[in-house]
Amino acid sequence: MGTWYLTKLIYFIYKMKESIINNEVLNAIAIMLQNELKVVSPVDTGRLRSSINVKSTDRGLLISMVGYGKNVEFGTPPHAISPEELKGWSKRKLKDENLAYSVAEKIMRYGTRPNPFIRNTLSLKFPQIVKEAIKENIKK
Repeated sequence: MGTWYLTKLIYFIYKMKESIINNEVLNAIAIMLQNELKVVSPVDTGRLRSSINVKSTDRGLLISMVGYGKNVEFGTPPHAISPEELKGWSKRKLKDENLAYSVAEKIMRYGTRPNPFIRNTLSLKFPQIVKEAIKENIKK
């Protein structure tokens, strides 16, 4: 299972922890971030989406998911892959399992492109999620 600690991104939360942020707010941030990541994650079979989990720890927020989530987020360098492994994907996405050979050749030459759904969410939505979690906690 792949994991990332978001210590840099939530450093400011812990700087403010005594005054505004408590464990309840941090847990709310984790839930809201998890929900947003599940909405924006790319979907083929749903395995990646269903594996996304965000929880608060004493070190920050921890995002975990299936191991290949890292390859989706950051892409991969050129590497060999069997066309047999790509036939199901090719049939679902390209409607022709025979295209798996062309896809495997392209991956061998160029790797796979990143789909930075986590980084995009963190840069575009994370501040809004934090504000919303704080606002909801203040209302309680």
